[in-house]
Amino acid sequence: MSTTDDLEEFPTLIYNPHETLTVQSKNKCAIVSGKYGYFHYGQNNFDDSGWGCAYRSFQTVCSWLKLQGYINKNIPSHREIQQCLVDIGDKPSNFVGSKKWIGSLELSFCLQNMFNITSKILTSKSGSDLAEHARALIFHFENGGAPVMIGGGQLAHTIIGIDYNPRLGNCQYLVLDPHYTGTDNIDDILAGGWCGWKPGTFWSKKDFYNLLVVINGEKICCENEENVKE
Repeated sequence: MSTTDDLEEFPTLIYNPHETLTVQSKNKCAIVSGKYGYFHYGQNNFDDSGWGCAYRSFQTVCSWLKLQGYINKNIPSHREIQQCLVDIGDKPSNFVGSKKWIGSLELSFCLQNMFNITSKILTSKSGSDLAEHARALIFHFENGGAPVMIGGGQLAHTIIGIDYNPRLGNCQYLVLDPHYTGTDNIDDILAGGWCGWKPGTFWSKKDFYNLLVVINGEKICCENEENVKE
């Protein structure tokens, strides 16, 4: 599959909304490369408002994996994600069809069992401590890494870039917010800050955070090396 293909099952999906943003950084800055789709509440007429943010962030990660040629399966639905967790014994059978929140750890299980994709979890005891992973995130994105799902306090977001000042230890994060409930309109998404740079104070000091970082493997479904580089 070429990296320029769209995901046909999501005809209105917005791709790479961050590319319309201006980056003026004098610090160490790294942003996701490659194509991904922005998944959020309510897409494809499925109402998951209030509980589906981690599922949507996972779908964004999966879209990047598919469009880069790391997987050749369709983007999993909420029900398929839940069924995977039941099948591996992580959740009881009545979890399928529920509106239960999930986090980074469960989604790491899904990556492994649905796609044979390896990942690692980075943890922070507080949102104010996330800068401790700045260098790891820079390395991740500079080396062609996938979007990073972050979960904490029953909220999930997707990090697609980081701007780090090593002298001061300050960070800004380029964030996709899956809690958006509007239509797939790029102007509304950007105007509402649903895709944008967020300061370190965006993350709660009271909550523990897990970051799901994909470890890239071999590409399996690209037509040729030229497509991989597009």
